[in-house]
Amino acid sequence: MRDSIDIRNVAWLSRISLDEEEAEELRKRIIKARKLIDVLLKAQLEGIEPLYHPIDKEGLLRADKPSKSLDNKAALLNAAKTEKGFIVAPRTVEE
Repeated sequence: MRDSIDIRNVAWLSRISLDEEEAEELRKRIIKARKLIDVLLKAQLEGIEPLYHPIDKEGLLRADKPSKSLDNKAALLNAAKTEKGFIVAPRTVEE
């Protein structure tokens, strides 16, 4: 792994400005992240089944059932303008 990183180029590509202290801190953080990635890449994974979800249980969510809602008249009660059972809104796009 290379420890030499052109922080100024990284900052320019990211469109951020850094002073010298910030540049040094960013360099250290990038090196630390690259070391962690190197460790992960060296992990021996042969024979290990992929983990698709951390919980083996299925169906933990409630059943999807319709709930009581407003009837059309109650839903339109506070609308400024209605027409044929629908809310009429001001036009926002010109043709």
